[in-house]
Amino acid sequence: MKKDVLWILPALLAPALGGCAGNALPPSNSVQAWFDPRVRAVQLLVSERDPTMQAELVRADGAPVQVGSVTLVSRPHVYYNPPPFVGVGGFGCGFGSAALPPGGPAPMCVSEQSDQYVASVSILAPEDYARRWTEYRIKLRVGNRLLAVAAPQPATG
Repeated sequence: MKKDVLWILPALLAPALGGCAGNALPPSNSVQAWFDPRVRAVQLLVSERDPTMQAELVRADGAPVQVGSVTLVSRPHVYYNPPPFVGVGGFGCGFGSAALPPGGPAPMCVSEQSDQYVASVSILAPEDYARRWTEYRIKLRVGNRLLAVAAPQPATG
């Protein structure tokens, strides 16, 4: 009976350890911007210590042109060890016991971006974007800070 249960622990640990091994999140404290011609939109991936609250496409004079949609992709996180296993005995119905560590479960590993909020942003581009993209920029409100990002060049060809 116990041998049948032994495969469960590795199966439960694999996803948690996989989360520490690597992920496709952007570098910490970065903004990646590109133009997606399929949906005619400026796309951003923002990784910062504070959550991205708002995104706008603005003209050179600061006048807002278009508000973007912000979607939280990932928030700060730590992977924890699973709680101690409490076993149930076979025929005698004996219960095994284990004490929880003081203060709760111990961290197994901390993600490289454990202090980062990652947001995906999409802003529809105005009709003249392809011709006048250098006259635009993106204004982001991250926590209580404002960040300005150059508008990405549309693909040529």
